[in-house]
Amino acid sequence: MRNNKKNTQAIRHTLAASAIALALGSAVPVHAADGNSLVRGNIVSGQGSELNEVELVFTHKAKGLTFSTTTNAQGEYILRNLPVGQYQVTISKDGFESVMEELVQVNIGQSVLLDAQLYRVGATDIERIAVSGTAIRRVDMASSTAGVTYTDEEIKAMPVNTGFESIALLAPGTAEPGGSDFKGASSFGGSSSAENGYYFNGLNVTSIRTGLGSIRLPWEAIAQTQVKTGGVSPEFGGALGGIVNAVSKSGDNDFKLGVEMRYDPNSLRDQHDSIYQSNGVVGYDTNTQQSDESFKEIQVWTSGALIEDSLFFYGLLAPRRENHTWARQTVYNDRDREEDRWFAKLDWFISEDHSVGFSAMNNKRTWDTTSYGYDWETNVIGEQRGVAAPGEDGGKVYSLNYNGYINDFFSVSAVLGRVSENVENVVASTEPGVWDERDGFVTVSSHTASSVTEEEFVRDQFKLDFTWDLEMHSVSFGLDYSKITVDYYEGQNGLGEAQGWWTILTASEDDISGAPQGTDYIERRVRTREVDSDSTALAFYVNDSWQATDNLVLNLGFRYSEFENTVSDGRAFVDMKDQFAPRLQAIYDLHGDGSAKIFATYGRYFQPVSVNMNVTQGSSSIEWFEYYALDEVDANGQPVLGADGSPSRGAQLRDRYWRQRGITEPGLIASSSLKPMYSDEFTLGYQQEVFGDMALGIRAIYRDLGRSVEDTDVGPVLAKKLAEMGITDNVGQSSYYVLNNPGEAITMSYDFDGDGQVDEISLSAEELALQQAKRKYLALEFTLEGSITDRLRINSSYTWSHSYGNTEGLVKTDNNQADPGWTTSYDYADLMDNGYGNLPNDHRHAFKFAGAYELTDELTLGMVARAISGRPTNYLSLHPRNVDSCKNGSPWDACVSRDYGHVSHYDENGNAAPRGSIDTLPWLTNIDLSMTYNTEISGHDLMLKATVYNLLNNDAALDITETRTRNSSVEGQELELNPDYGLVTRRQEERYISLVARFTF
Repeated sequence: MRNNKKNTQAIRHTLAASAIALALGSAVPVHAADGNSLVRGNIVSGQGSELNEVELVFTHKAKGLTFSTTTNAQGEYILRNLPVGQYQVTISKDGFESVMEELVQVNIGQSVLLDAQLYRVGATDIERIAVSGTAIRRVDMASSTAGVTYTDEEIKAMPVNTGFESIALLAPGTAEPGGSDFKGASSFGGSSSAENGYYFNGLNVTSIRTGLGSIRLPWEAIAQTQVKTGGVSPEFGGALGGIVNAVSKSGDNDFKLGVEMRYDPNSLRDQHDSIYQSNGVVGYDTNTQQSDESFKEIQVWTSGALIEDSLFFYGLLAPRRENHTWARQTVYNDRDREEDRWFAKLDWFISEDHSVGFSAMNNKRTWDTTSYGYDWETNVIGEQRGVAAPGEDGGKVYSLNYNGYINDFFSVSAVLGRVSENVENVVASTEPGVWDERDGFVTVSSHTASSVTEEEFVRDQFKLDFTWDLEMHSVSFGLDYSKITVDYYEGQNGLGEAQGWWTILTASEDDISGAPQGTDYIERRVRTREVDSDSTALAFYVNDSWQATDNLVLNLGFRYSEFENTVSDGRAFVDMKDQFAPRLQAIYDLHGDGSAKIFATYGRYFQPVSVNMNVTQGSSSIEWFEYYALDEVDANGQPVLGADGSPSRGAQLRDRYWRQRGITEPGLIASSSLKPMYSDEFTLGYQQEVFGDMALGIRAIYRDLGRSVEDTDVGPVLAKKLAEMGITDNVGQSSYYVLNNPGEAITMSYDFDGDGQVDEISLSAEELALQQAKRKYLALEFTLEGSITDRLRINSSYTWSHSYGNTEGLVKTDNNQADPGWTTSYDYADLMDNGYGNLPNDHRHAFKFAGAYELTDELTLGMVARAISGRPTNYLSLHPRNVDSCKNGSPWDACVSRDYGHVSHYDENGNAAPRGSIDTLPWLTNIDLSMTYNTEISGHDLMLKATVYNLLNNDAALDITETRTRNSSVEGQELELNPDYGLVTRRQEERYISLVARFTF
């Protein structure tokens, strides 16, 4: 912010004023409507003594709103719930010269510390010699929460794409997701991509089912975005990773109308080369021969005052159109997707002390996908398959906000809202999915969709925050409540006996199919899920920001929370209470002048059981397998497909294998002793002003996962326990997936033998022999940010980090499993053998740079660059028998993990291959550049912007095939090397150019 002075004197953001003004600003009500923030400070005389009854008037430069306060006996003042934006501030007192500051920027969730000196009328020049002018304090002495904040103007000056994740990746300690199905959600501080929280105007807009990223938002309507990467205050909960908090734009006294057009033409998009498997077949996800993608969007917005200085409106309509074509191996797809996104907001400032706001948003998206037969070898598109298949997702958001002052020292804010998400896909044809996995991955069918789903998720929520300001304390406290309703159905495509997922495989030793080793067979898998259930959360928090000494601030926070997940009949299978989470910060003003600080934080963070578990664990889930001999095959040895799309098959090799029979008894699907997942974080840091208007920082971080919640098929251990107790298992299913805390006992209750009496079963930690979940993150962050000159601003960082343990968290990169809480981790103890090591989110080195340089008054060059070391890689193979957890006499000596295939940490010789010990993927280097031209036409603003993403068109591997072995067809030989080990399955997005034109009236 550039300094603006009026009269001969200016407000000073003084670095040596009262310690109260330096410290207590951390208790900002971060969930308040519009991301309202706080301004506080200390007013002194020319001789340095505190001045009472000084009047401060803050005038919002766009809205015309005025907020006033007076200083107390110690010369202190505080104003809360100020809408974000720019203010003119006037400070006056009888007998003293008035002071005015023309430009004070208030940002989301950040306190502004504004101090001043007033001189008596007629003061001599000697008395004025201490005046130092205005300055922006780069070091916040009030808080040690880590992260970055960007305004809409700053983002538009740089090559930053729309979406929270594009902004989140600018912050140190964040990494791109490990799986292609993770919806682009970032990893914060070694946590999995499904462990973050996203907020918009105080409303939780995290993706409801999975927690992977946020719902789609109206990006033009976002005024400011704050990314919190550590030391998060107790107002926020339900996330182990990080927090992204955004506030929308709103109307003001001036009527405004604007339009922006964006076009990402396919003609300005490169394509990486296709990647082929060792058998010569193109990769399922790496065929780029028919890849085209174009994007168009028009955004039209208007805003203004319905009643000047009081009632304001903002409206945005943002229709977007996308066309995407792509080919796999046997099918070519052409998808047209439409979304008429809109956002509307009303703000009523009833008085200086009270305001209410209402907002509504729609992000429903529809599409039609037309599928055609396709020959990858000739790259020829064939006949259309079925009809064009429609689909839709998205929903609506409504929220009501209130901010108010009860008196000069007590304020309140409240948010009430609803977020809904709906997903529905309609298949174009009834052909089921058929795949051949004997040699690589080959799609045999020409199916258009392998699954059919209907999903509806609704989150109702309420948040209430209070703040009480005392002389040496600022106490904030509040509660938040949410209830999520789930209505879900899932099944496989195919009619009658054709329904299912069909896979051709080669049998291993003692294969579950019953086929002799080395024999090829067909597997049919059918799974249906149906649920209508709830998930609720309740939390209370309190935080005391205490000025302990002139130089020391202590933020003493605490959060209590409860979570519950139910099955369809309303009974809870998860009921977790007594979650006590301290959040502590200590900030010490090193020199007593606000130029440097050292700080330390400790926080405990609880993660609720994912709503996804209502679907995967709490639903009526019926799953079974059938196994058949091969029958009629074509010249390539692949089964001939019948008229219904299913493969030709011979005799059934064994009885139907039932994994689950749709039982939703809470005592059977979750341990009654289940405890919540949590992580502890410790940080120690130093920050100092450098070069006048920049800040240099260093921060050490240690995170430790204290407990996890996993699903485990305790069937092998339970069978032994039931036999020991003389109980016959008459349930008729092979698997018993139970939610539990690995390393702790499991308590189950169910009528296993069908005698009408509930059997109480306790499996001790020793009987289960499950490793305790471990995930640790150690990092050093170095940051340099601020303005090098009036025309050049940068934000740069280097992070050294190490993420290690035996669990990634709620999702799993190893098999691209975006199934929060229900991954294959801990399904069996044998799956965890040799699983301790460097985790998928371990990127040892990360360099980041973001900045904008005003070449002239009209031209701005923006750049975002990062260089990130690659993640560790693994050898995954079939678990050898009679080794580790499969050793004879072990609770898990049935070695059921072998039925999962080649997913255990061993090499081709059966030797241990500890997690992450093989190699690392190549460095990811990415440079984005933008050039923005701003000018005026007839008094109106015109902006033209061109952005090149991935300037160098790098194609670093983000994922590879880590399956080291495959089943051998050679008699007497169980395994052979997988020739596709190391095959790249996902790469950096190719270079493309985005063009934007913007005109505002």
